[in-house]
Amino acid sequence: MGHFASGVTVMTTAVADRLHGMTVSAFASVSLEPLLLLVVVERATLMHRLVMESKAFAVNILGEAGEATSRFFADNARLTVPEFREGGYRVGTTGAPILNEATGYLEATVYSTLAAGDHTVIVGQVIALEIVSEDGPLIYYRSGYRRLHG
Repeated sequence: MGHFASGVTVMTTAVADRLHGMTVSAFASVSLEPLLLLVVVERATLMHRLVMESKAFAVNILGEAGEATSRFFADNARLTVPEFREGGYRVGTTGAPILNEATGYLEATVYSTLAAGDHTVIVGQVIALEIVSEDGPLIYYRSGYRRLHG
């Protein structure tokens, strides 16, 4: 699987006052009508529990400068500190954090789920989206971060 390049996103959600984020590379478009996307989340994670409770989430697309953010949201040490810094995000339509540095984002409500081994495929119906900048994407390939060369 390491030979397949993927974009890098941070999935976010909120339940009550708890804001949570997690780096996710298993993200894809599913349908244009209705507008659906999918993310794949390990069932043992806090993200899985919170999304199943909130029934809503956002997918923040990281640009070339987003490596540190990706690493932060991939490291479980983040769970011992506040995950979101004041001024670094805003609250979206779903209540999920939208990262200010994201080049774009999609907000969704849970449309359906499918158990797949120790993960769940979560299909979301998009309710809001925005392209924020035209910066190149952050890419993950063969255990490292990459950028497009044009």
